[in-house]
Amino acid sequence: MSSEAVMIDPVLASVLQRRVEAIAKEMATMLMRSSRSPIFNEIGDLVTVVFDAQGRTLAQAEFAAIIAFGAQPPLEYIIEFFGDDIHEGDVIIHNDVFTRGNQNADTGIYIPIFHEGVLIGWTASKGHLADIGGMTAGGYNPNAREVWQEALRIPPVKLYDKGVFRKDVWGMIGANIRIDFVMEDVKSMIGVCQVGRRGLLEVLDRYGRDVFSAHMDYILDSSERQVRAELSRWPDGAYRGESWMVSDGIDTSKHYRIAVEVRVHGDEITFDFSDTDDQAPGITNMPEASAMGAIRIAFLMLLAAGGLKIPTNQGLFAPVHTVFRPGSLLSPNFPAATIFGNQMCDEVLESIMLAMKDALPDRVTAGWNQFLCTALNGIDPRSDEPFVMFTVFQRNGPGAMLGHDGWDAFGFTGTAGQMRSPDPEMFELTTPHFMEYCELLPDSAGAGEWRGGLGTRSAWHILGRNEMGVTLGDDLEHEGASPAPGLFGGKDAGLNTLRIEFPDGRRQDWGSKEIVEWLPEGTRIVSECGGGGGYGNPLLREPQRVADECRAGLLSTRHALADYGVVVDERTMLLDLEATTSERARRAQISTPDAVEFLGTEGVL
Repeated sequence: MSSEAVMIDPVLASVLQRRVEAIAKEMATMLMRSSRSPIFNEIGDLVTVVFDAQGRTLAQAEFAAIIAFGAQPPLEYIIEFFGDDIHEGDVIIHNDVFTRGNQNADTGIYIPIFHEGVLIGWTASKGHLADIGGMTAGGYNPNAREVWQEALRIPPVKLYDKGVFRKDVWGMIGANIRIDFVMEDVKSMIGVCQVGRRGLLEVLDRYGRDVFSAHMDYILDSSERQVRAELSRWPDGAYRGESWMVSDGIDTSKHYRIAVEVRVHGDEITFDFSDTDDQAPGITNMPEASAMGAIRIAFLMLLAAGGLKIPTNQGLFAPVHTVFRPGSLLSPNFPAATIFGNQMCDEVLESIMLAMKDALPDRVTAGWNQFLCTALNGIDPRSDEPFVMFTVFQRNGPGAMLGHDGWDAFGFTGTAGQMRSPDPEMFELTTPHFMEYCELLPDSAGAGEWRGGLGTRSAWHILGRNEMGVTLGDDLEHEGASPAPGLFGGKDAGLNTLRIEFPDGRRQDWGSKEIVEWLPEGTRIVSECGGGGGYGNPLLREPQRVADECRAGLLSTRHALADYGVVVDERTMLLDLEATTSERARRAQISTPDAVEFLGTEGVL
């Protein structure tokens, strides 16, 4: 019986969909619990995916969305590259950005699944390895000018060929990695793919290959139909937006423009980035696979804001088209350096939201503060072993939207809030550092009827030997960055700051894409990450909510008065409603024009 002859049972389709999703989630949970690197087991900078035989996504566990959407393009290349040379027992590894990878540090394991001799699907695990060779531990090298200076390039190659272990390939890769336990993480990645393979084979044994394939096709088609129906309700038109990135790692004053035209036509949508600036000479280039992932994140946010809940599979993106200009920031020519590409999700998402603010004002978010993180590496004196750590506890705030404040300390846009901060105790246990504090940063959010999410502030002390650090981020105040923009009268948010305090008393601002070769023991790092932009006229925010945030320490009384026209007693932290009413009445006529146009002035006291 062929899959075309199968009678579709919608209930069974739902059961199979949930089963495949459960397999992907089980794989991710096992990877976090069996891996050695904190970036996997603490932070969750990883993804696991189940594909069909054609390489179409059936289900994924979305810990890091930018990686999740970056797992599928390499599989397309793998299928093309190996052709008929794909066999049961094969295990394939890949990371190369010029064979459709999203970032060379994000390394994928792909295992084909055969049922009764027929290729039926694939399982994959992909994540940011703590080290993958290159000039700097951890993979981030702001001084890189070409791809070979960033990491070991791995186009698709078999670690197992028909079940036979390729110790030559394994040895070659391991010889280029500084930290031994990284290869243990690769073993975990292989193991969870085998777990997913066994889970899918159990489903196939129970229901049969044709029934499974037919119902997966039905699910993908259903997702596509729902998305097309939703798009047909969006207003047709061409909408433009742009965002700016500061510093390319070479020239800290250089500004780069990321520009998009979003075209909605019937039940199709196109994201055209042709007008984006030319590629940079440094690391701030974004491979197409990464740019496509960022677009998908923004698109899903717009869908979800309208209440549409669809399984994340290949059918969801069938009506979505992308255009990139070769040689631009979002489609760099070989052999460009691209290690910063994932972080440019911030600019891609912001440009799309600004483009769609007039067409879909009830769905867009105000600007997100752009990501700032530090990669630290050196020798742990407690073990005399090398370490690599990513300070993902430096969390920024997202923008607000109609009816909702931004989530506090939500973090990087590319992970959609799914990447976790490392536990402070585990941070100190696994790396030679002392965490002084890590907390929400008061007054960091843009004011609005709905305020942006707060950013964070943190300070930690260096206790390692031969320690160095690399920054990867944007929106630094001393580099002249622009803050996360507010929308419809909402205010812009605060910017990022990052400072090094050396033991000899010297202080140094740390750039957004800069290597500091030596961080001596006793050095203190102080970080402040800004929040998200506000949405709507701040004078419309409920006064008691403002007072409550003052009492909670999230907002100063000075900012309550300056931004919201709310008077809060400095000593008692109680709302003075009479004084607030008087102050807001005095300011009512100075609301910004766009706030008046969209929100009106009804309700302003």
